[in-house]
Amino acid sequence: FCTHEKAHLADGLVMDDIIECPKHNGRFNYKTGQAKGAPVCVNLRTYPVKIEADKVMINID
Repeated sequence: FCTHEKAHLADGLVMDDIIECPKHNGRFNYKTGQAKGAPVCVNLRTYPVKIEADKVMINID
């Protein structure tokens, strides 16, 4: 979710390593979670991800 108003980022536009919120066009670096422009100012939380065989593994600790 966007840290600004909880919009679903899955519906956002992806350009290189940036995802744009579909609600108010706030931008995040989806690799680092860094907020990249107004109106967002709170970073996203990110998690380490790896693929093993045919499974996506996410470390949420």
